[in-house]
Amino acid sequence: MTSKAKAHQTPGSSQGRVSADFVVLRLALLGGGSLVLILSSVLFLREMSDLDKGTVATTGISEIAWTVCWLVALLLVALYSSLLVLHKARSDGTAFPLGALKNILSTFWVPMVIGGGVGFILVLLLTPAIGASLWAVSFGIAIRATRRRAPRSIARLGWLVLSVGLTALAYAWSDGTYPLPLVGVPEHLESPMLEADLIIGVCFGLIPMFYSIFFMRACGRLRKTTG
Repeated sequence: MTSKAKAHQTPGSSQGRVSADFVVLRLALLGGGSLVLILSSVLFLREMSDLDKGTVATTGISEIAWTVCWLVALLLVALYSSLLVLHKARSDGTAFPLGALKNILSTFWVPMVIGGGVGFILVLLLTPAIGASLWAVSFGIAIRATRRRAPRSIARLGWLVLSVGLTALAYAWSDGTYPLPLVGVPEHLESPMLEADLIIGVCFGLIPMFYSIFFMRACGRLRKTTG
């Protein structure tokens, strides 16, 4: 191996830092998406069971309890992501990147907090499906807002989540009073809670998971090309 190739793989080099950032990003998306997918599946199956038994009014999960479940899940995902960044900083022998995280969070959390608050109100006043759709839209906007401080490829994930979130919002909002143009009123699931679990499972679970798997393969091909 030539000295240029060795320098190309040096952990402290710019290429090495970029590669490590992608690893952390993929692991965060994969781990966080897996947690969300598991929780959304559990809540979806529970709601289905209550609907089949006709016990939604008595044993079904309330909108407030449902929101608290997802708030706890959000905190767990944030903790998991922070531990990944801390492990990367220690393995590189660098200080914990508080400045970089602060810059990213300063743009990421603004739309998330606004969308989360408004979405919570919509969950209580309208339906969980509409609130979950707005959360997905806010998530897409938040990802797009970090595109100048995060890896450039993250913008594609933002566009994907945003487009699916807007589609879900139009679907959840449509009813006999608000039909969709050229489509009318699509067939809805048995309850808005089922739709909400499905929307969150797709936008916060499946999409980040598949996106992380895609970048794992892409990065593997890149290493083979530059190795």
